[in-house]
Amino acid sequence: MFTLAGMLVHNLGRELQMATRSPERSTLPKRPSRWKFSDLGTLRQRYLHRAGTLSQPQGELTLTMSANPTVRSELFGFLDQLQKAA
Repeated sequence: MFTLAGMLVHNLGRELQMATRSPERSTLPKRPSRWKFSDLGTLRQRYLHRAGTLSQPQGELTLTMSANPTVRSELFGFLDQLQKAA
């Protein structure tokens, strides 16, 4: 189960990156990947390991995070690309 869960996380991370980024290379004879992938640890640090609080003002669940414009643009860009891909 542990190995299977690791494989699933790896494949999901790659699929999310391919869905939200455009290919950086064309096809070549040795068939390298068309995307330059980030490590899963990098993705975890960038998107999941952020300080924030969940609250329910007026009954709607809301995530409140620090006012960092770089983080905000990265997260919203990531979410916009996922919505376009769906």
